[in-house]
Amino acid sequence: MKKENFCFIILLIFSNLVNIDLNFAQLKVYLHYEPSVLLPMKKSICIFLLSFFAISFVKSQTKVSNPLLLQTWKLISLDTYIYTYERRDVSDNKSYGIRFKENGKLQGSLPRPGSGNGNPEDISNKSLRFERYTGDWKKTSDSTLTITFPSNASMNGHFIISRLTSTELKLRKLFDPKTEKKMDSIRRERNILD
Repeated sequence: MKKENFCFIILLIFSNLVNIDLNFAQLKVYLHYEPSVLLPMKKSICIFLLSFFAISFVKSQTKVSNPLLLQTWKLISLDTYIYTYERRDVSDNKSYGIRFKENGKLQGSLPRPGSGNGNPEDISNKSLRFERYTGDWKKTSDSTLTITFPSNASMNGHFIISRLTSTELKLRKLFDPKTEKKMDSIRRERNILD
């Protein structure tokens, strides 16, 4: 980039930020530019700045704004795909548990595929064998998470955070509308609240 072009861009940005009213004649004298060149450059600078701020805003939305989630959680109950966790200081390899990390990674103590009786809601089954899995998580809205474990799909899906305190986390798994309707009727029958 030529030195004059760089100076011109800096001068345009500075004049817009400070509200200095420079006319085209003054700029032409300083930088040896024709006035017809100034308008397209001004538009391109505005477009660049707008796109830069839009991209940085989108990136900031994907970061976690609630540090309560970034802890170790042990599953204490699972009923109709409503997962209730309590906060733990240390993860346990002999029971269900997850740990959210700030970088979008997730560690989970999940049952090994094929262990247990095949009922995902039987979390106290003694024949379950647990292994540690690493996965990814992403906050898709203020109250929705997407969890993915590439090597164990038992916990994959979209979840609504229905409760989050310093000691308790409650996640409700989301399904397609038809399945969600069935799950809601089962929850009403059993009188299960989110």
